[in-house]
Amino acid sequence: MAWLRVLIAVVLLPMLAASGLAQQPGEAARVALVIANEAYPGALIGGAAQQGRSVAQALSAGGFDVVSVENADRNALRQAIASFAGKLRRGAQAVVFYSGHAIQERSRNFLLPVQNGAEGAVDLDEIVDPLIVARPASALIFLDAGRDNPWLGKAKGLLPLEAMEGIAVLFPTAPGKALPGGPDRAVDAWLKAIRTPGLEMAQAVKQVRDTVSRETRRSQQIWLSAEPPRGLIVTPVFQPVAVAQGSRAVIPPPQTPGATQDAAYDLAFWESIRNSRNAAEYRAYLDAYPNGRFASLARTREQEYRAGPAAPAPTAVAVATPPAAPQQPAAGAPQRDCVGCPELVAIPAGSFQMGSNDLYEFEKPVHPVSIRGFYLGAREVSFEEWDLCIDQGGCNYRPDDRGLGRGKRPVTDIHWNDANAYLTWLSARTGKAYRLPTESEWEYAARAGTTTTYPWGQTLLKERANCLGCNDQKRGNTVPVGQFPANAFGLYDMAGNAAEWVADCWSESYRNAPRDGSAYTVANCRERVLRGGSFNNDPRYLRSAARFKYEADVRFYTNGFRVARDR
Repeated sequence: MAWLRVLIAVVLLPMLAASGLAQQPGEAARVALVIANEAYPGALIGGAAQQGRSVAQALSAGGFDVVSVENADRNALRQAIASFAGKLRRGAQAVVFYSGHAIQERSRNFLLPVQNGAEGAVDLDEIVDPLIVARPASALIFLDAGRDNPWLGKAKGLLPLEAMEGIAVLFPTAPGKALPGGPDRAVDAWLKAIRTPGLEMAQAVKQVRDTVSRETRRSQQIWLSAEPPRGLIVTPVFQPVAVAQGSRAVIPPPQTPGATQDAAYDLAFWESIRNSRNAAEYRAYLDAYPNGRFASLARTREQEYRAGPAAPAPTAVAVATPPAAPQQPAAGAPQRDCVGCPELVAIPAGSFQMGSNDLYEFEKPVHPVSIRGFYLGAREVSFEEWDLCIDQGGCNYRPDDRGLGRGKRPVTDIHWNDANAYLTWLSARTGKAYRLPTESEWEYAARAGTTTTYPWGQTLLKERANCLGCNDQKRGNTVPVGQFPANAFGLYDMAGNAAEWVADCWSESYRNAPRDGSAYTVANCRERVLRGGSFNNDPRYLRSAARFKYEADVRFYTNGFRVARDR
């Protein structure tokens, strides 16, 4: 097999290079092939076509040039493969997803079209060999196949593939083992992972492994020919760059955006100027997005503010009731309940308007919340503090620091249950009732009496937080806690650095949210809330009202927490 592929490369490489396959300077192709076959006579794979559409949509949204085919016969299958191969370039990023029946025969794997069964089988090497010749920078082949079917001989499942440079092959179950019928849960787990902005494929596959192993009680194990090469990311992180215009920082549009990215830049540009009283800034928005989401309002504002600086303050797209400013924090230095315990800050009682009506439905509606005084960690829990819990037997999971060092950096790769194990240990050690802050407590503390988009004001300011686009020098990782200015309550890194678990179950809106500062909980909730954004998020996720969800028992290298306790 290996010698055959070498021969193919030797013969085809010059021909393909001459025809334009070799990457041109500056090119970085992102190409995908999605095949979803479910309508096999007598061997239907229910849901496979829909999963294929979802995969194609996710890849297309991530900027991949997607070749997609559904319920393909032999000719359609081979045409799709040929079209995909024709788009490959040296150094490309490539993803191949196949869902359907397959068989192993003559020491090879064959993909089955929906007609003619084994007679119309297509050799998997017709996909693999063009990838080898193209020399991609990173590629993943996900074969959602290996189910029992009428065309199988004695051999079940799929044959393993040898390791190939730059190419990883994933099976949803071990070679030689049959995959259960119907839609594969590994695909749903993978889809969820690759939609995470900035998540590398290696980490996405790790999440799939963990999820499938847990949900099947280890009866189904993901197989990989090799770890996916670094650099393969399906959903890029949006990174706006502020440029000076007058006395303000304005987000410019991209030069050649796709539809999804264009909408993101439209929104970010508007967010950077929406409370401005400068007509020129609304004109700049209209020049960039004459048919943008906020074009009508921008024209109204432009005309209104041409009258001069005495004009009234602008009306927001959707206005939240201004929150009542809380009392200032009680006087006195931060405190610790024990040596090695996190430092606590007293958060005063008060009330505020929680949420935002500006962007996402799950941040709506803005609603009043009353908060009782409590204590909150001045900083995110650090590796140093977490490792003390391990040393004293209170925690049994030692998260990987990814070679960056531990110490004062916020502990990450922590799931919600891990965080609560630490809090249980801390409570037993101090005799105090430690817990995660509720979501409303967290937002109240992050705002610290402000009503603006960010704790420091209405627009993004450089060197206020650790995120993508927040600083002139990209960091790309967490930094030691407390490196950026504290907010008015004396809390550090409430925006950026590590995303922070809170106590609440996820909800799709605030319609049923508590108004008394308690946590929103439902029975057996799998998804919990993260707040504050991380080093790997763009500024949208650092807004005081921003929230997002994650499975409570899944670890991720951006996620950490800070402690809270009652007075």
